Amino acid sequence: MQKKENTSMKRHGVVIRPEGNLGATFNPGAARDAGGKFVMLVRSVPKGYQKIGDINQFDDNYTSHLSLWESDSPEKGFRLVNEAAIKPDQPFDQFGAEDPRITKIGDKYYIFYTSLAKGLAQPDADDGIRIAMASTKDFKTFEKHGVIGPDRRSKAGIVFESAGKNYFMWKDEAHQERTMLSPAPDDIEDAQAWKDFWTTRDIEKDQLLGPQDNGYEAHGIEPGAPPIETEDGLLLVYSSISDDFKWTISLMLLDKNDPTKILAKSEAPSLKPEADYEVTGDVNNVVFPCGALIDKGRLYVYYGGADTICAVGSESMANVRAALKPFRDNPVPRKPAP
Repeated sequence: MQKKENTSMKRHGVVIRPEGNLGATFNPGAARDAGGKFVMLVRSVPKGYQKIGDINQFDDNYTSHLSLWESDSPEKGFRLVNEAAIKPDQPFDQFGAEDPRITKIGDKYYIFYTSLAKGLAQPDADDGIRIAMASTKDFKTFEKHGVIGPDRRSKAGIVFESAGKNYFMWKDEAHQERTMLSPAPDDIEDAQAWKDFWTTRDIEKDQLLGPQDNGYEAHGIEPGAPPIETEDGLLLVYSSISDDFKWTISLMLLDKNDPTKILAKSEAPSLKPEADYEVTGDVNNVVFPCGALIDKGRLYVYYGGADTICAVGSESMANVRAALKPFRDNPVPRKPAP
């Protein structure tokens, strides 16, 4: 199939680079705090780790945590506030707290992150990759609520409210990289309610979108930033892996009354790795979004470049709407059983 090209997002460049004892700072979740400042929680890795594989394989010195940064502007001037706002200090996240997504519900900001209970260099590392949750009211003190995702390899969790209900968006990695959308408990802080839910849930009913037969989404689709409510629906900034293994950023629109329905979708990436800081790093050819905000008629996307730095891109909402086309599912054909 011939690939269609969209107008690329405007790049505002690198806004966070590793400093001090940090060797990598990337994949930022973003929000606006109660005082109006733009804040980012950033996956941060201390210096001293070594890469031992082609993609996402490192030695056990690669232990990530979340650092806190803030700015008065959505596109520049971010400064380090807390080098280790959320630390890997529990059995479920002792080898890492990664790739945060931030959602405000009521008077709290909920942070959903990938927790690593085992080192990436261990042969059973997959058994420790889960979705955990923390919360804060002021980005000064944080409370951990433990693992809330299913007991299988999973990442990219996001709880959000729509039409008076809670939903849990996440990425299943047990068989292929696909985006899932499940109901969520009324009290999302109730750990037992999450456990009871997953015990009885048929996960296969919850696929929102799997790999698409269009080249740029051939190897999987992952939730990026939490959905943003607009007049047209819920705007989802998401990530996908192309047939030549490049991570890209695209857009999707969900029905705000029933988010399990995809209304529209971009037909080509809004941003793909082209700048030097996106092409070369710890993992090459990656633009990976974990945060997005709308400010003064522009969509700002906060993303990691090559698993090394944080950058910002933006697009006018008029262009965002123009890029969204009526959705038609075009799944990658299933391979015949051997």
